[in-house]
Amino acid sequence: MEERILREKIAEMLDKAETVDYTKQLPDTEYDVMCAIWAGELPITTGYLMQVLGNDRNWKTPTLISFLQRLEERGFIASFKRGRERCYFPLADQKRYLEAVTKRFMEKYHGGSFISMMDAVFPARTLTDDDIDALLAWLRAGK
Repeated sequence: MEERILREKIAEMLDKAETVDYTKQLPDTEYDVMCAIWAGELPITTGYLMQVLGNDRNWKTPTLISFLQRLEERGFIASFKRGRERCYFPLADQKRYLEAVTKRFMEKYHGGSFISMMDAVFPARTLTDDDIDALLAWLRAGK
C-alpha cells in the first residue's frame, strides 16, 4: 500500500480513537493481544501477532483472528486490508486504559483507599527500605 493511502487510513482511525469506551474491561487474553498491538510497530499484521503471541500459546490463526474481531467490535482497534493481509491499529490508548481499569479496581475492591490496597498487597508489611524510599519520593513529588 502506498504511503499516502496508509497515512489516510491512520488519520481515519485516529478520529475513531476519540470514541473508545474505557469503561469496558478486556478479558485477560484480549488484553494480552492489545499489549502486543501497543508494543508493536504500526501497522500490526496478523503474522506479527502470531509470531509474538500465537505461536507461544499454540493458537491457530483463526483463534487469533477471533480475538482481533472482538477487540474491533469493542472499539479498541480498527483494521484495514493491505493486499492479502489485514493490518490492525490501536484505537485505545494504553495509559488511559490502564488508568480506567486501575481506578475501577481501586473503587471496587478498596473503596478508593490507597492504604487498603497497600495492606492487601503487603499484609506483613514486607516493604524493603528501597521500596519505602521510592514510595516516599513518589508521595513527595505529589504524584
